[in-house]
Amino acid sequence: MGTNIASDIVSENHVCNEQKLWRHVILNAFEDVKILAGDRKSSLNKCDAHFWIAKSKDFEQICWWAGWEPENVRYRYAKALREGLVKFKRRHFLWHEYSKLFQRLKVEQDKDIRKELRRHLENKRRQIMDADNVYVNHNILD
Repeated sequence: MGTNIASDIVSENHVCNEQKLWRHVILNAFEDVKILAGDRKSSLNKCDAHFWIAKSKDFEQICWWAGWEPENVRYRYAKALREGLVKFKRRHFLWHEYSKLFQRLKVEQDKDIRKELRRHLENKRRQIMDADNVYVNHNILD
């Protein structure tokens, strides 16, 4: 997927340098979703890129600036998911969930809610450590 996208970017004529820049932003996101490592940082980068491509209005704007139709780019991404060119492990999503809980904990003022969030974080961390290294079905991403 990434190699094909990269060659498309290189072979296409660019109207201006700004268009080329935005195409490379999209390419970078496509490369991030191909990360296989299951550590925290890699998982967060992978999930952030996935949700940005799949659901973000910002992504649509970047596609327009790149001179590409957003739905066409998303179609190519969905195709890559179906064909197994982009794979996710359960651990990738667990780290994403952990991060969201941690962000909530950082801003929460109520002691009781903070205590509950810490309990959830500890449970989530156990799930992460116990997660197998198997790829999940792409339908989980919908």
